[in-house]
Amino acid sequence: DHGSHPDLRTEWWYITGHLDAAGAPWGFQITFFRSRVEGTQDMQSAFAAKQLLFAHAAVTDVRGGRLLHDQRIARAGFGVAHASESDTDIRLQDWRLVRHDAARNPGEIERAGDAALGRIHSERSRYEAQIISPGFSLQLQFDSTQPLLLQGQQGLSRKGPAPEQASYYYSQPQLSVSGSITVGGQRMVTSAGTGRAWMDHEWSETLMHPEVVGWDWIGMNLNDGGALTAFRLRRADGSAEWAGGSLRAAGQTTRV
Repeated sequence: DHGSHPDLRTEWWYITGHLDAAGAPWGFQITFFRSRVEGTQDMQSAFAAKQLLFAHAAVTDVRGGRLLHDQRIARAGFGVAHASESDTDIRLQDWRLVRHDAARNPGEIERAGDAALGRIHSERSRYEAQIISPGFSLQLQFDSTQPLLLQGQQGLSRKGPAPEQASYYYSQPQLSVSGSITVGGQRMVTSAGTGRAWMDHEWSETLMHPEVVGWDWIGMNLNDGGALTAFRLRRADGSAEWAGGSLRAAGQTTRV
């Protein structure tokens, strides 16, 4: 499930978070999208844009009160853009987001049976992100500190009144952050233990109700280790067509 799902129309991976570097607070956002283009699926040409990959990244200079951002897009193929189906490994020119298994301590793995081993690995991840932009760059690592959070009903998140208006959706809250950011040519290493991030991976064939014009969402890493998700899909008059979310207190089961 960490990999790409090209048979479905829409998919995204994003990591948002904050860190301290050079004695100042910073925010960041990294998002990779995949979009299946229905009208090109039967074309034989290698140039047919069957899958589009696009990405957006931003850095918030909290102290300076400014937002730096960049974006790019390319069709999959030709070594320019690629999203692996086997694991999170998305590359768009010189931007990338890659996941690795981050195993627990050796004793715990030795005691785990084969059935449990896959679960242990899937719940402990390390993401590596590289964003190189004219105004800023990010070289960051994100390590899971908690199990995966399955949104909705065991990972199937309804987004409207019809059953097909849903997405497969899991989160990785409370990621620890390390690495460096570069702004204005100044490379700044993150201060140990100061960063926290939130990762979401979501994919769907049919997502929005036809009357929905906007989507409000928030994912919050709480100071006590808890994780709160809330969203609503709204109509033109501002009312909610659908709303939902989850709360997982530190060390507890998820309440949907």
